[in-house]
Amino acid sequence: MEFRRFRGTDKYLTSSALESAVNCALALERPLLVRGEPGTGKTQLAE
Repeated sequence: MEFRRFRGTDKYLTSSALESAVNCALALERPLLVRGEPGTGKTQLAE
């Protein structure tokens, strides 16, 4: 079984911790709660 892998893009830079969290959520097919200050890219991550 192959899982989708999340990586940042040229316009959306990520940390290794964020990539790991997103990839775990994708692999487990579970939701991921993303918190942060306004303007930090939470909506862009969801898209």
